[in-house]
Amino acid sequence: MTNRFNTSELMPFDSTPEITPGSLLIATASLSDTLFQQAVILVLQSNELGIFGVILNQPANDEIKFAWRQLTGQTFDDRFLVRGGPIDGPVFAIHQNHNLGEIEMPGGIFVTAQANKFRELANLKNTHYRIAFGIAGWQPGQLQSEVNHGLWYCSESSTADQIFCDPIDLWSEAMDRHGRNTIRGILGKANLHFPDNPLNN
Repeated sequence: MTNRFNTSELMPFDSTPEITPGSLLIATASLSDTLFQQAVILVLQSNELGIFGVILNQPANDEIKFAWRQLTGQTFDDRFLVRGGPIDGPVFAIHQNHNLGEIEMPGGIFVTAQANKFRELANLKNTHYRIAFGIAGWQPGQLQSEVNHGLWYCSESSTADQIFCDPIDLWSEAMDRHGRNTIRGILGKANLHFPDNPLNN
């Protein structure tokens, strides 16, 4: 579990926003210079035992690449490998293939943890996926307190376009999308248009 912040010293948990499987957590500037700097995390489980998910945009190190080669005998998929979090745990494949899915997430996203299915997934053509080694986890109430105190932004649901975009751009795109959704929520208008260049406002 994450232990950088002592959540016992934080204010009581505010129930909004709700963090559910499929939510995206976006690290704020408050997490700069930590293991979660500019991290975007897909929540895989949220229940009374706690919350865990995988980081989608931290590149794999050489140790992870070696483990992948040992697991599958393949080397050409390094660009799809990510460091899922600081806690050693199961290896998760996040993908869109129904036949290889074990758990279905909102937005047509599937999760697989069986090693024998990773090779099949890696051999598929034109299939978006991420292989995450390690997880990020929080004890009950801990992550909610961190969200309430501005360490994370939370998107209630995710889509394939959000998850499988270039990892280099994932955080900036997630931050931009969160800002636009926040403005829409404040103004109560779902059809607001935001020009790419602010000078065109």
